[in-house]
Amino acid sequence: MEAIITPELLIEQAKEFALASHSNHFYPDGRPYFFHLESVSNLTKQATLYDSSLDEGTLLSVSYLHDSIEDTQVRYEDIVALFGYEIANAVASLTKDKTLSKKEQIQDSLDRILLTSKEAQVVKLADRISNLYQTLLHTDTKWTSQYKEYYRQESLFINKALGNSSHFLSKKLTALIKIYNRI
Repeated sequence: MEAIITPELLIEQAKEFALASHSNHFYPDGRPYFFHLESVSNLTKQATLYDSSLDEGTLLSVSYLHDSIEDTQVRYEDIVALFGYEIANAVASLTKDKTLSKKEQIQDSLDRILLTSKEAQVVKLADRISNLYQTLLHTDTKWTSQYKEYYRQESLFINKALGNSSHFLSKKLTALIKIYNRI
């Protein structure tokens, strides 16, 4: 008899796995990286209030796991073994191919995100919103005015490509981009 996995249990397992995977990952100011994963998860949870078609178990699990392959020692196969192909494919689509140029990375990632699931698209919007909040609220030498302009342009590109997946998050991203226009 196969164990029944509820969406709540799936989310909790993804959260615990991500917390362990990112346990040695910190922002330059010392904050644990898990802060970002919680931020993305909270944003995607809000998106479910405006779109009942989203699979909350998948969405929040991917929210927690979205940087696991890209930023830790976790492999695609690890996520497949623990969470299945649907979640692993969404996480893989959100993982940048570091063999490509910076400009090619975002197009490649968006192409793959668009081929996976609406949930992956929503996570990418939430991820970008969370990252933009970070740049506005915290100082980091990486965020020069030139890099902020590049990031603003890239954010416009992401919103154009994925904005239809969550009008709620697209509006939030648009508002942040407008703030960016003034800095």
